[in-house]
Amino acid sequence: MKKIVLMSLLMLSAAFSQLRVGADVSRKLSLNGVESEKTEGMGYTLGYEKMLLGLIGLGGEFSLGGDEGPDMVYGYGVARVPVGLPFFRGVVRMGYSLPVGEDGEDYEAGLAYGAGLRFKFPIQPIGLELLYTVHDLNMKYIETDDLTGSIFNALDFKWNVLNLTATYSF
Repeated sequence: MKKIVLMSLLMLSAAFSQLRVGADVSRKLSLNGVESEKTEGMGYTLGYEKMLLGLIGLGGEFSLGGDEGPDMVYGYGVARVPVGLPFFRGVVRMGYSLPVGEDGEDYEAGLAYGAGLRFKFPIQPIGLELLYTVHDLNMKYIETDDLTGSIFNALDFKWNVLNLTATYSF
C-alpha cells in the first residue's frame, strides 16, 4: 500500500511539469526609462516549470543573450488564467533575474515580471507561449570619487524581451 501511494504521488508531481524552449523575437535595453534601439541578434531560453493543478506554479529559465544581450538565470512564480477563448490562457510571471558570466560582473540581480498568452490544445502535450518580460537590473556599485562612477551607480537598466516559447508538458 505504501508503495502505491508513493508511486501515485510521484506520478502526480511529474504530471504537471513542463519543459520550455524559446527564442527572443524582440529585445530592447532601456536606460533610466529612455528606450534604446532594438538589440541585434537572437537570444535563446531553456526552462522548466512545475505547475500545481495547472493554475499556479514555479519555474526557472536560463537565457542565453547572444552577442548583445545579457546571459541570465531567471526564477519565477507563474499563474495561468483563462481569458475566455478556447485553448488560450493568460500567463503572468514574477520573479528574480540574476545575470551570469561576463554580465554578472557588471549587473546586480533584480526583479523581473512579465505577461503573455499561451495556446495549447487540451490533449496535445505541445503548446506555444508569447511572453513579454521586463528584467530590472542595476549596475554593480563602483567605489569611486569621480563623477563618472557616481553616474554609473545611479543608472537603472531594464532589459525588455518579447519571447516565443514552445512548451512540452509531461
